[in-house]
Amino acid sequence: MISRTTLLATSALLAASLSAGQKAAAQDARQARPTAAGATTIEELVVTAEKRAQNLQDVPVAVSAFTSERRDLVGINTIQDLTNFTPGLAYSSGNDRIFLRGIGRLTNNLASEPGVANYNDGFYSSFSTNAALPPILVDRIEVLRGPQGTLYGRNAVGGAINIITKRPTQEFSGEARMIVGNYGLKNYQMLVSLPVNEDLRFSVGGYHIDEDGGWFHNVAGGPDEGEVRRETYLIAQMDATLGPVDVWLKYDSFQMRDRATPGGRTSGSALTPVDPSLFPPGTLSPPTGYGLLSGLNLTALGPARNNIVFQTGDVRAFSANTPSTQHEDPTQELAAHVTWHLPGMDLKYVGGYGRYFYNQISDYDNTAVLSYQVPLNPTAVCRFVPGCQPLTVRPNVILNYIEDKKFWSNEFDLASTGSGPLQWIAGLYEYEEQYHQPVYITEPDQAQLSTPSSAAPNPTRLIYYTDQFMHAQSRAAFGQVDWQASDTVKLTAGLRYTFDKKKGVEQGRLFCFGCSAAVDPRNLGTLTPVIDITGSSFSGARPTGSTLPQKGVVAPAVTDPATGIRSRRLADTWDAWTGTVGVEWKPEARTMAYAKYSRGYKAGGFNSGTIQAFPETDAEHVDAYEVGLKRDWSPTLQTNVSTFYYDYQDAQVPISVQFPSQPIITLFFNLPKVRNIGFELESTWIPLENLQLLFNYAYLDARITDPGAIQDPVTGVVGAKNNHMPLSAKNKVSLNANYTWELSGGSLNLSGSYVWRDKVYSSIFDHPWYQAGARGQIDARATWTGESKRYSVIVYGKNLTDEKDFDTVSATVQSNGSLSRTYVLVPPRTYGVELQYRF
Repeated sequence: MISRTTLLATSALLAASLSAGQKAAAQDARQARPTAAGATTIEELVVTAEKRAQNLQDVPVAVSAFTSERRDLVGINTIQDLTNFTPGLAYSSGNDRIFLRGIGRLTNNLASEPGVANYNDGFYSSFSTNAALPPILVDRIEVLRGPQGTLYGRNAVGGAINIITKRPTQEFSGEARMIVGNYGLKNYQMLVSLPVNEDLRFSVGGYHIDEDGGWFHNVAGGPDEGEVRRETYLIAQMDATLGPVDVWLKYDSFQMRDRATPGGRTSGSALTPVDPSLFPPGTLSPPTGYGLLSGLNLTALGPARNNIVFQTGDVRAFSANTPSTQHEDPTQELAAHVTWHLPGMDLKYVGGYGRYFYNQISDYDNTAVLSYQVPLNPTAVCRFVPGCQPLTVRPNVILNYIEDKKFWSNEFDLASTGSGPLQWIAGLYEYEEQYHQPVYITEPDQAQLSTPSSAAPNPTRLIYYTDQFMHAQSRAAFGQVDWQASDTVKLTAGLRYTFDKKKGVEQGRLFCFGCSAAVDPRNLGTLTPVIDITGSSFSGARPTGSTLPQKGVVAPAVTDPATGIRSRRLADTWDAWTGTVGVEWKPEARTMAYAKYSRGYKAGGFNSGTIQAFPETDAEHVDAYEVGLKRDWSPTLQTNVSTFYYDYQDAQVPISVQFPSQPIITLFFNLPKVRNIGFELESTWIPLENLQLLFNYAYLDARITDPGAIQDPVTGVVGAKNNHMPLSAKNKVSLNANYTWELSGGSLNLSGSYVWRDKVYSSIFDHPWYQAGARGQIDARATWTGESKRYSVIVYGKNLTDEKDFDTVSATVQSNGSLSRTYVLVPPRTYGVELQYRF
C-alpha cells in the first residue's frame, strides 16, 4: 500500500530529477507523436486537453494521447486496446463501462451518471462507442486522467476522453482500407477529403463491418454468438473559413445489428450447475432448472443437460433457444464549432444534438428448454378438482432491454490568444437529455400470464417490467487563468459552478406465477393463478417506523387500474463549486513538473424504475492531489510520471439484493469515504535506430475507508471497510516493441505487445466469487509500407496464445446457499490481414 509518506517521498524524488535536469542543455520538448515506424527521434504531439493547442509535454495534466499512426503501429483498435495502453483506465466489456483511477460507472441505469466524460469533437456524450472508431477516421484520442472540474465539469469526476476526428484537408486526398480476419470478419473503411477552394472543404467517410462467425457456439443448434455483427458508420464534415470566422460542421450515423453483448455471451451460470429448486431466490415463475431435474415431459432444443459448460468444460459453449441480439437504430449526432477570431481573443461556440436508440434481447433463462411438466403432490388439491391437470411450464424467458435517448448541448467560450504572461478562458455551458429505459421480461409461451387474477390484463405476457421517463438538465459557468509568474514558474487557477436538475416518472409491473409455496403448482396444477404483486413489491413506501422524507420523491406511487402499471414522480436538484489550483515549474525546455489540487463533482442520481424506498443518491465529490513530472531525457528517451491521492466522497454504488418472490433488485447507496492512491508511468525509448520501446505501468490502491452501513447481500455482514473499488487493478503493465527495416521497395515494421492486468473485483465486496483473476495477453503485427507510402499491408494477431481469461465475474445465491457465477470472457485468438491504400 502507498501511504501519504510514500507520496511525499515520491514528490521529493521528482524534485531531485528536476534539479539534475537543470544541468542538461536546453532543447525543444519532444513527445511521442506515435513515433512513426522507422523514426529516430520522438516527435512532438499537439493536444487540446486544456481547450487550446499545446505540446503535450507542456500540459500540466496526466494525459495519454493516441494518434492514428500510433494506433496503427501498436494495434489499438478497440476500447479494450485503448485501456491496455492507458495507465489508470479500465473497461468492463460485458456492460460497456469505463473507469479511470477507480472512478467510473457502476450501473447502466441512465438516471445515474457516468464518472468519466466522453467528448466526441467537443460534444458531450454519456456513451463510449466513439472511442472505438477506426484510426482512418480519428486524428487522435486524448485520455485526461483525474477530475476535470473546470474546463469539462459534467461527469468528469474521474476524467475525460476526447475523440478528435480527422478534419477535411486543403488538397484532394483519401484513403481506403479493407480488413479480412478469422470468424468471418470483413471490414471496409474509407475517408475522402473534397476541397472546393482554400476556404471551403468537405470530407466523407465511414466503415461497414460484417462478421458472421461467433466466438460462442450454441449446442442447441441456434446461431453462434459473440462478436457476430453487422455495423455501419457514416461521417460527413464541412470546414469553412468566412473571413475572421471558422465554421466546422459534422454529421455522423451509426447502425448496429449484433448478436450477444460487447464482450460476448455472458451465459448464465457459466461454470456452475443451474438451480434445481422450484422456488429459487427471486424467481417469479417455475424455473428451467427444476424442469431439468424432474425431466417430466421435458422438451428442449438440442441436449438438455444441466448446464452445458458445467458438463463439458467448454467455456465457449452455451445452450439457448432465443438468440441474443443488440440493435442500434441509427444513432445520429450533429455537432458544430464556430470560432470568431477577435483581437487578442477567440469567441467559440461548440454545440450538438444526438439521438440514440439501443435494444438488446437475450435468453434470460439461459437454456434451450421449451416446456416441462410439474408433478402433482399425492395430496394435491388439483387431484380433487374435475378437469385439473399437472401444470405445463413453458420457460421461454426473454429479456428486452431498451435505451431511448436524445440529448443536446451548447457551450460558449471566450479565450485569450495573445502571447503575454496571462492566458485565460471563460465559458457558459448547458446540456439537456430526455430518455426512457424500459426493461421487459416476458414468457410469451405461457398463456396464463395474459389473464392475471383480479387484475388488469397482461396481453404481452410480462413477468417483470420497469421503465423511466426522465428529463435531465445541467447548467454551468467556468473560468481558468494561467499566469506565467516567471521564466520557470506558471500558476493556474480555475473555478466552475454547476447546477443539475432531474425530473420524471418511474413505473413498473410485476407478476408471480407459481413463485412461492402459497401458489405451489405441485398442489394447484393448472389452477395455479397469476398474481399481480406490483403493489407489494414496487410500493415505494418508507421502511416501517421511518419518519424521514424520501429525497427526490414528489408524490406517492399510484397504480393505473386500466393497465395495472404503478408509477411515481421523481425530481431533485444538485449544485457544486469545482475547480483547480496548480503550479508548474519548467526549469529548462525539456523538463516540466507540476503540482495541483482539483475538485470533481458528479450529480446525484435515482434508482429509478423499481419504485423502491429512498430512491435518490447524493452527489459525488472528489478532492484530488497530484504531482507529476514530464521529461525528455534526450531526443530518444521520454518519461512522464504522476502520483496522486484522492479523497473520494459519497461514491454512488449499486448493490444487488434478492427479496423473496422478486427478481434481483438493485438498490443504490453512497459510500461515505473512498481513498485512491496511485502512481503512473508512461515512457518512450528509441535505444537503437528504428527500434522503439513503449512501456507503461500503473499502480492503483482504491479502497473503501468508510462504507457506512452497507450490508453484503451474500454474507449478510454489514460494512465493506478496506475492500477495493470495482475494476481497480492494483498493477497494470503494457509493453510494445517495434522495429523497422528499410528495404528495397519499402519498409517492414514488426510490432509485438504484452499487456498484463492484476486481479479485479466486480463488486465492492472482496469475495472470490466476484474476482476475475490476473491475466496477460500477447499481440503482434507486421506492417509492410511501400516506398511511395501509398499503400500498406498489415498482418495481425491478438491473444496469440488463445488465453481463456475472464474480464469480469459476478455471482447470485442459489436455493441451497451455493453461488452461481457468471463470467465474461475476453476475446479469443483473432488474426487477419489489413490492406491500406492512400490517394
